[in-house]
Amino acid sequence: MDTENGGIKDVNCLPELTQLAKENISFSNTDKLGGALPFTGTTWTIASMTAQLTGLPLKVDVANDMDQQDAFMPGAKTLSDFLHEQGYIQELMIGSQKEFAGTDKLFLQHGYDRIYDYDTLKKMYSYQGKNINKWGFNDYQLFEFAKEKILSLSKSSKPFDFEMLTVDTHHPYGYQSKNCKNIFKESLSNSIYHTDENLKDFMEWLKKQDFYENTVIVIQGDHTSMAAEYIHDTYASNYDRRVWNTFIHSRVKPKKEKNRDFTTMDFYPTILAALGYKIKGDKLGLGTNLFSDTSTLTEKFDADFVDQEIKRNSTFYRRLM
Repeated sequence: MDTENGGIKDVNCLPELTQLAKENISFSNTDKLGGALPFTGTTWTIASMTAQLTGLPLKVDVANDMDQQDAFMPGAKTLSDFLHEQGYIQELMIGSQKEFAGTDKLFLQHGYDRIYDYDTLKKMYSYQGKNINKWGFNDYQLFEFAKEKILSLSKSSKPFDFEMLTVDTHHPYGYQSKNCKNIFKESLSNSIYHTDENLKDFMEWLKKQDFYENTVIVIQGDHTSMAAEYIHDTYASNYDRRVWNTFIHSRVKPKKEKNRDFTTMDFYPTILAALGYKIKGDKLGLGTNLFSDTSTLTEKFDADFVDQEIKRNSTFYRRLM
């Protein structure tokens, strides 16, 4: 984003997300737009998704080796486990292969009914197009697939939880589909801007649907960028990079939205609160409901202290997770 809105660039690469955040709820560590603190066990994609579903860090020896495990944190009761008990139909859509890093295990073992990934989507649509990159489908194509699946889910008598993961902004240089505009000198900035355009188109489509007003929409980052060259050239060394969040149509209003300190683990109870559920003590796992005025772990204790504590070995965690 640009400096006026809490970012560091002269030109805003995220005009749509910025506007959505201003018009809705976006928890921030400052009085401008900000987000969640990257933390041990939450700083890569599968780890962040785990943190947001369980309120816990993913503590593993190798970052993406969960595909080698039989079970994915069987001792944790996740956000999706709870929604499954509440009768939700739950589907995940990703442009990559579901087996990578154990994504299929995390979701299918914790309440999700199905995953649409690169292999299933390509087969379902007998797809022969060119909107494919190193990871799988470009976001532009994925959003088109998502519209069709969301329409189908909306016709059910049951509530639904549809989640999708975009990937065009992945390091080191992002991915550019045929519709990506060449506006900035950095290819990753162009990918970021194009993802924002895709989201604008998607949100305009959503607003025309009869279920829109009755649907809670959550837009989150997974982790801060790993694109070393881009970061070095773009950000001052003291800039505090954070993880994006926006909540649309929340059933509750926050007691304090700005100048909070929190991590992606806090999104677990916060999403449930946005859906209208009341949480005893406003805590689940290591996460705190940000709509409440209850202090998060990093508000109660120094963030470096909490980070060091999480790094320590936990026999309880190893035994149950």
